[in-house]
This record gives sequence, C-alpha cells and structure tokens, in this order.
Amino acid sequence: MAKRFICHGMLGKLCKLLRIIGVDASYSNEGMAILLTARKEGRIILTRNTRLRGKENVFFIETTRPARQLFDIVNTHDLWDEIAPFARCVVCNERLIVVEKENIKDKIPYYTYKNFDKYAQCPHCDRVYWKGSHYQNMMKEVEAILGVPLIES
Repeated sequence: MAKRFICHGMLGKLCKLLRIIGVDASYSNEGMAILLTARKEGRIILTRNTRLRGKENVFFIETTRPARQLFDIVNTHDLWDEIAPFARCVVCNERLIVVEKENIKDKIPYYTYKNFDKYAQCPHCDRVYWKGSHYQNMMKEVEAILGVPLIES
C-alpha cells in the first residue's frame, strides 16, 4: 500500500516536490490538530516543528533545504518503487486523469494546443498539464535531487 503524507505548514516546497514525483502529500497549517487529521486520513506527518518530534507517525525533518528533504523522505520511507512523475496535481494533490486535447481546447493557449498532443487534467481543480518546457525543467530538477533518471508515468 502506498504511503500517504501530510506536510506541516513550513514544508510547502517539499509538499510540491512529493506531488511532482506522484506521492500522496497533503498540506496543513493546522498546528497540533495535524495529529488528528493524520490519524483520520492514515498519513505520516512531515514536520520541522520540534513540539511534534517523537510523536507517533511523525517524521521530523532536520534540514531546511527542500531538495535534501525530498531525498531523505524517499530514502527513509523507501518510496523508490512508488515514484510516478506527474501523476498528481501539484496544486491540490488529486490524481491526474488523461484527457483528449479536444476536450480541453478552451483551457489551454493556442500554441500549446497546436504543439502538444498528450494532456492530463486534475478532476478536482481542472488544472491542465502537458509535457512542455516547464515539465522538462521539473523533471531535471527532481532527477538531480534524487540522483536517478525518472521513468515517466
């Protein structure tokens, strides 16, 4: 079963990086109430809050560098087999669905419509994704962090 995480307020960049590699990572500014949310949703808490250190289902993040945080999480929680790049919405964490370009024509720029054929969309926030230059740059960033080439989903 895939591991699910909840990133505490100061870990927004880590949360986004986890979503980029397809890991289920929600985000919360709830303070100590995050303990209840995590238990209810079956999530591991990722935090830099020293008051939560040592609590059940809490992984304390030592470093302030998001790249190192991602590498540590992937290694410590053995997420290597769960990596599925761009399978989740980086905004709201929902799983993306493949969509036909004709169905999202009015939601993307004309240039994008003419030059790309494969699209995915978030069923929750309707954000549309395609493998343009931003995608390539994010892939390079994450590959550099993890030290391995990513297999596209």
